[in-house]
Amino acid sequence: MRLFLLIIITLLLSSCIRYREIWRFNKNGSGTVRIICEPSPDWLKYSGATNWFQATLLFIPPYKSLSQEFARAGVKFNHCKFVTIKGKPRVDMLIAFDSLTSISRTSLFSDRLLKWRKRRFKVTLLHRLSTKRPLGKVEMASLDDGILSDATFDVKMYFPGRVISAQGAKKKENYVYVNANLSELAMSNAITISATARTGYPLWIKLMIALIVIIVIISTIFISWKMFLKPKFGN
Repeated sequence: MRLFLLIIITLLLSSCIRYREIWRFNKNGSGTVRIICEPSPDWLKYSGATNWFQATLLFIPPYKSLSQEFARAGVKFNHCKFVTIKGKPRVDMLIAFDSLTSISRTSLFSDRLLKWRKRRFKVTLLHRLSTKRPLGKVEMASLDDGILSDATFDVKMYFPGRVISAQGAKKKENYVYVNANLSELAMSNAITISATARTGYPLWIKLMIALIVIIVIISTIFISWKMFLKPKFGN
């Protein structure tokens, strides 16, 4: 099953969760993605941490089968942890990949269109998550009751340079991010992110900056030296 559909099913069974993806890219398109799932405060209040871990087993495949699948696709499964931090339970997965093509071949990301383009001094990412799913009566009832409206889907993507343009996401310094509501995603067709980051500058720009710096330093020294040699008259 695809990851988004699995999350929807779990939400219907467990009321609401908070789902996060944190991507970190290198210049060549390799990188890591960290997936964190944790319950909302309401879930902890009424159900507790033990029931949360049992619910997550419904949508997270066994570690062994995932590791084998990832190995066949050329993807490394670094860890899958069921931990409790300051009384808050969470599932924490870390996946490393050599390319977006390899990770998109896995079942967890088969509903993604992932493309990485490297140009001179720039990289561009296209990330499209298909969210169009036929909703049944139970799912629609859940949406009407607002069960999914409290569940969040957050994506943050770090680039190997400053982000200069972004569509479908907000940008800040070297990353872009999306904070979405799962009820909205379930009723839409897709969430699409396109972002470009600058990874360097042409040689002539570097030389110009260096020349300006040298001119400023020489000018400062010259002015200071003239001030030093200027005759001082007594009162």
